[in-house]
Amino acid sequence: MRHFFRMAACALLCLCLAAMCLPRADVRAASADISFFAEEGEVEAGREFTLTLEISADMTIGDFEGYFTYDADIAEYTYGPSCITGGDGYLKISDINAAPTTGLRSYIMTFTAKKRGICEFRMSGIPVVYAYESGNSMSVMAEPYQLTVRAAADASNNARAAALRVSPGTLTPAFSPEVMEYEVELDHSVERIIVSAVAADSRAHVSVSGNESLAEGENDVNVTITAEDGTVCVYHILAKRAGAGSVLPVPTQPGETQDDSLQPEEKPVYLSEDGTMLCGNYRYRLTQETAGIMIPEGYEADYLLIGGESIIAYMTSRQSEYCLLVLENEAGEAGLYRFDRKEYTIQRYEPEIVTVTDTSSLNQKISELLDKTKEYEQNKNNMSILCGLLGVVIVLLLLLCVKLRIRRKGYDEEL
Repeated sequence: MRHFFRMAACALLCLCLAAMCLPRADVRAASADISFFAEEGEVEAGREFTLTLEISADMTIGDFEGYFTYDADIAEYTYGPSCITGGDGYLKISDINAAPTTGLRSYIMTFTAKKRGICEFRMSGIPVVYAYESGNSMSVMAEPYQLTVRAAADASNNARAAALRVSPGTLTPAFSPEVMEYEVELDHSVERIIVSAVAADSRAHVSVSGNESLAEGENDVNVTITAEDGTVCVYHILAKRAGAGSVLPVPTQPGETQDDSLQPEEKPVYLSEDGTMLCGNYRYRLTQETAGIMIPEGYEADYLLIGGESIIAYMTSRQSEYCLLVLENEAGEAGLYRFDRKEYTIQRYEPEIVTVTDTSSLNQKISELLDKTKEYEQNKNNMSILCGLLGVVIVLLLLLCVKLRIRRKGYDEEL
């Protein structure tokens, strides 16, 4: 019996040793946290500030690769470590063959605050922190950081408008920077209006809301002007859209009579007898002079019928709701204007600017990092399974040894 207890104790000791030999680093992956912080929680526009990206981990940190974004309109990257490249709201950190650091690593960068607002710094894609000893990637958690940029001490508080117009229609009363409430009468065919607002201070920001998808009856259209220091003025326009079947009178110029032969959808825009196109309070003269004017690709010359007269227009197709006209404004400047064939409205044509960013290298890098992470997780799982099987084999061998020992003891007693 004494031998049996000795053998059982040996078996338990072997099991404990086997459990201690399991690779814990493979069972529980190393982790790292990435965070941003600035020396000041708030900074004044026009001043430099220091931003720190900090990595904390539960083991020695090796190489690090990652991307992060920020609002380039509010902050501008000035300088930082040589491993940081990029700008315009997108920076890359590629710290390869870095000296190992235990538990904590920091990257210090200098930015310049440009204007008032909230600038958010956020990791983009999948940042990778490598453990120095094993070379394996760690599990990473990254938190975004928001920095408040306040207006400069000498920032302007002028939030008034210098000009305010709508198309189609006419504001009532006539615009005055000090008047905040207006009305405009609209035909039933008008579902949206174009609001042109110019701030008295070029540094102020202008935004328009409520001018689209107008319902029958009264609609609230707001023009919000935000000054450089954050002061806000709101100009309110009550847009009254007529019901179905209602027809508004055609606006006429002094000396002109209303032409009842025009269809309701033609009335916001019509041709005068001398060939001048009228659009509410705006006058545009038709011209065929296209020297120096580049017609966008895909537009071809065709004829457009307005008020019984054919004029040259540029269209992508005859069924298109929009076309381009070459017009001369009251200042004698010729340019392209966008004509809405459904609502009979005109606005200055602004070509769409499409910015294409080559992200092929970034996508390839992210794909490689994902493959490495997947391979690491697979190896970790395989190692855990192998260690489990090894433990089972050890237990079976110990039980076999105990059984053989018991048989051997019985055999010796029989002798």
